[in-house]
Amino acid sequence: MIKVIDAHVHYHIFLKRIPKHCEEFLANVEGTKMTLKNEYVEIEKVLLVPSHPCHTEECYDGFYIDYEERKRNPDLFLQWGEVNPLRCNVKEELERQYSLGIIGIKLHPVHHAFKPNAYREEEGGLKQLLYVYEFAEDHDLPVLIHTGTSVGVGSRNKYGDPIYVDDIAKDFPRLKLILAHAGRPLWYDTAFYLARFINNVFLEISSIPPKNILKVLPRLNEISDKVIYGSDFPAFKGQDLADYAHQVYSVVKDERIMRDNVKRILKI
Repeated sequence: MIKVIDAHVHYHIFLKRIPKHCEEFLANVEGTKMTLKNEYVEIEKVLLVPSHPCHTEECYDGFYIDYEERKRNPDLFLQWGEVNPLRCNVKEELERQYSLGIIGIKLHPVHHAFKPNAYREEEGGLKQLLYVYEFAEDHDLPVLIHTGTSVGVGSRNKYGDPIYVDDIAKDFPRLKLILAHAGRPLWYDTAFYLARFINNVFLEISSIPPKNILKVLPRLNEISDKVIYGSDFPAFKGQDLADYAHQVYSVVKDERIMRDNVKRILKI
């Protein structure tokens, strides 16, 4: 039996606590199970990601819903912070979330409709976004950035290209940047390139069907010390947390990906 840390779980979606205009996504929650252990794997920690499954103009999406659940089970749950730089007083919100014990910051450019490098003057000079990266770097918090497409209502998939992270990595060389979903399904090569050649960029492989992982990322083993496991639970009907982890491990066959890398990168 192997120990697993799941770096990407949307618990508030599992609880069906999402905005009304997102509710068509709840069909994906049907039959899902939060199983933590089977004969092959044991889920040791679950990292809660507060993103709603659709376009949203909220400041922090489901952060405080997840926070209440984390308080009930602090031994199992850890939590990403999240802010929408177009809708938040970022300084106040990040300080509040940091005081509550976040382990990193999640950004969702596709659902919040901004370029990940929009802080740069030639990209619009979005100061609220600049502050997110400065705060994360100053507080040694990794930033998890959604890359790739989304079918959620109102998604703006043009913002999902991982290439925008190239600017961030070079402007903030001390900041750990994690590419959620590894650019699925259009930009796997771009995401892999960035993780392979830029020291502070890492891949997270949630929501890639296990049988396809080595088809779309055939050289994954070359950067296996920079890859993080996540399930994106609840991502499809009938998904079982522990069974899904076992399916992924059966393909990647690397305990560093399933547990050790995220412990090191996020200092868990």
